[in-house]
Amino acid sequence: MSTRHEPLQIGAPPGRLSDWAIMPLHYNGFTDLPTTKGAEVHSPAFSFFGHQWVVKLYPGGRNDSNDGYVAIKLVNWTEASIEIEFKYIIKHPNGVGDISRASGKLLKFSPTSAGLANNFSLRSTLLDYLVDGTLIVEVHMRTNKPGQRPAPFVPGNPTLQNMLKDFGNEETADVKFEVGGAVE
Repeated sequence: MSTRHEPLQIGAPPGRLSDWAIMPLHYNGFTDLPTTKGAEVHSPAFSFFGHQWVVKLYPGGRNDSNDGYVAIKLVNWTEASIEIEFKYIIKHPNGVGDISRASGKLLKFSPTSAGLANNFSLRSTLLDYLVDGTLIVEVHMRTNKPGQRPAPFVPGNPTLQNMLKDFGNEETADVKFEVGGAVE
């Protein structure tokens, strides 16, 4: 006979994350955008989680990108910092396979800080993903749910549950409680 116990949590469990917020960005006339390294195209500002965001696309890559690569950079344009998890997805128009890059964890975005800027994908590859000449980049973001921070680690006390199990067990039901010296 085996008894399965509730799992013990070691350290603070991760906070609950919000649902993904998705902003599709359409870069119309992608083939006509400048391919000079360092030349950028800004998206209009958009708001997620009470912060203003801008996506910078570098069709010819940033100055420190490898040759032939496009770079994408997400920028927090709000005066306050925030932790977010994010990813970029470019879907193939025929459903063949998506191109995506993700942070994979919550990252702190200070004002004007950015994430995943260099070597997103080869420009020649992205040309096969255009829809009527438009490159569609989906920006997915999520953060900790408002008002919820990871709880500090406080192990549960199993005494009450153990007593209730023993009380319902016929073999151990002869429980004696001693209160103030009197036996009941």
